[in-house]
Amino acid sequence: MRNLAITAATGVALSLAAPAVADVGDGPASVTLDACAQGATQSDTYLPDCSFVNLVGKDAPSYTYVTSQGPISWSGTSASGLISFPAAEQTWPALDLDNNRTLTWTPKDIAGAIDDNGTLRMAMQYEMTIDVPDGIAAGTCTLSGIVELSSEGTEFRSEQAVGQNYDPATGRFAVVSTSAYPVIPSINATCLRLAAVDYNLLKGASWYLTGSMALTEKPAVAAVRAQTAKVKLPKRIKAKGKTVLLQRAVRTNAGQKLRAKVTWSKGSAKKYARVKTTKSGKVTIITTGKAKRLRVELKLTAKATGPYEPYSKTTTWLVRR
Repeated sequence: MRNLAITAATGVALSLAAPAVADVGDGPASVTLDACAQGATQSDTYLPDCSFVNLVGKDAPSYTYVTSQGPISWSGTSASGLISFPAAEQTWPALDLDNNRTLTWTPKDIAGAIDDNGTLRMAMQYEMTIDVPDGIAAGTCTLSGIVELSSEGTEFRSEQAVGQNYDPATGRFAVVSTSAYPVIPSINATCLRLAAVDYNLLKGASWYLTGSMALTEKPAVAAVRAQTAKVKLPKRIKAKGKTVLLQRAVRTNAGQKLRAKVTWSKGSAKKYARVKTTKSGKVTIITTGKAKRLRVELKLTAKATGPYEPYSKTTTWLVRR
């Protein structure tokens, strides 16, 4: 089983194993996290079906609704049940927070796996920068980390946001963190202020993301059918003289003409036999009678075509003088 791992700059690592069977084809993949909660970017109230990150608030609201000022989109690829979204193919709109603050994102690579039941697991690195324009220790604070998200379970903080397996009919999904993951602040005065006054960063961050995902479907596998033919062959071959092996060309149930190849022992030397094939497909062997024992083989073949398998039939006669 292959594994895909992401390691954050902090040294924390998450490993995702590719499922044994994936109902997803190889090709492009994309995610859109729906816009919601416009005008309510931050709140202490849980809003259903709206993506958020939860930092335990002191003087600041705990819920930050990450799509409150526009949808988030990721583009990437899927291969053998693994999905990946490189940082360069992600858009995360900046957020206007309370007290004239802003939050901007630095996208990081996201990796995941999906199984044949639509169960999703993702390892998501993140980096958010909060700008505090005024007051004590004004400046910017960068918070980063890595979180494991799953479509099974309930989000740790709200205990209400529930994961949802990927639905191939609608594309809908939801992933949650079932525990809080460490948040790593940059070392500066602004981050110290946020940790002391605004958020209890020691309690980590919890996530809920929901939206739609477009994945490449596996191409339909055509049902394989046997290629058959009705062939009438002689019971024996004359030791000396002409024997008709095929009266005319034979077609298979796929409409293909059978290719006939006749060989005989002793290196198929003309001293012992020769073969004549007409335009109509009639195949005749003329034996000379010079061999006491001669093994003659007729091989009929047709290539695979459409849903039909290749055809092959070999018949052998033992000719005695």
